[in-house]
Amino acid sequence: RSKLYGHEKFKDDFFDLVQTFKVFNKIKEHKILSFFLLGESGVGKTEVARSIYKCLGGTKSLAKINFGNYANEFSLSSLIGSARGYTGSEDGEIFKRVRETDVGIILIDEFEKSNATLFNYFLDVLESGKIVSSLAEEIDLNGFIIIFTSNISKEDFSKRISPELRSRFDYKCQFTVLYNEDKEKYLEFRVKSIVKKVNENYNVALSEDLYESFLEKIDVSKFNNMRDINKRIKKEFINYITDEQHSFVENEL
Repeated sequence: RSKLYGHEKFKDDFFDLVQTFKVFNKIKEHKILSFFLLGESGVGKTEVARSIYKCLGGTKSLAKINFGNYANEFSLSSLIGSARGYTGSEDGEIFKRVRETDVGIILIDEFEKSNATLFNYFLDVLESGKIVSSLAEEIDLNGFIIIFTSNISKEDFSKRISPELRSRFDYKCQFTVLYNEDKEKYLEFRVKSIVKKVNENYNVALSEDLYESFLEKIDVSKFNNMRDINKRIKKEFINYITDEQHSFVENEL
């Protein structure tokens, strides 16, 4: 709850869904917990996967696949590997990502940008609980959480995603723009995080209370995308340490 800003209903629903999933996964009636999150860019959809990954103790890398790169006719081969004898037959991206991660979370970003072939592939994944390569190699995803994200609207969701696939998602939710109060909490968190890292890496003692001056300089109500707020925070931080003429910055530059 503390890592994800806003979206209180989702957090309540997530808690309930996980409790149910734990029970039915244990009795082998529910292999994969799947979410489809809709909403504009920068409202926290991908942050859901990152937060869960970190809270479950992940130390390697989140298994993330961006389907913005999977719009052509060879997309399935790129994802699961080509048939034997073709270049890239050794492995596909999803197998590499799953092998490299240490927590059973998969993030499928920009899912709507793919095509019917991959939609059908994931229909099978959600039904069987396994990913299968072009060489018939299988990885059992029992106990995994798969989070699909998309920038499309609820109306387009019904048009772009087949009824069969829609019915396989355990939970569907539209993320809206955060309230200003949540944006301010995020700003406080980011400034304190930056200050802590700068103090550790440069052996200085900047105050965590810097966020108060940042709140005065940054009107969060003008931003809908949290990534834009983050960019502005970085800009203001550089302005601050430059204006204050901190010696550690001069030495680095």
